[in-house]
Amino acid sequence: MNAREIRKKFFEFFESKNHKIVPSAPMVNKNDPTLMFTNAGMNQFKDYFLGSKEAEILRIADTQKCLRVSGKHNDLEEVGRDSYHHTMFEMLGNWSFGDY
Repeated sequence: MNAREIRKKFFEFFESKNHKIVPSAPMVNKNDPTLMFTNAGMNQFKDYFLGSKEAEILRIADTQKCLRVSGKHNDLEEVGRDSYHHTMFEMLGNWSFGDY
């Protein structure tokens, strides 16, 4: 399977479980001063996890474009040493905000 097919199957599965598919948030995060770049799939839902905002949609699935170049999950030093470390990647995510 290629990336497009994996993404399609992932979304089809979670749509069948009543998840709403939402777009990837921007990689340059303008609404969170604690992050320079989106480095994980959960970043756009951070306010829901912290309880500072209530989720309008209880089941969500997405593919988030992520960039890891510093901090705890810094893959920059590993790029080029193997075939699986990259600084930019897509992270598939499925989320339930108090539903299950």
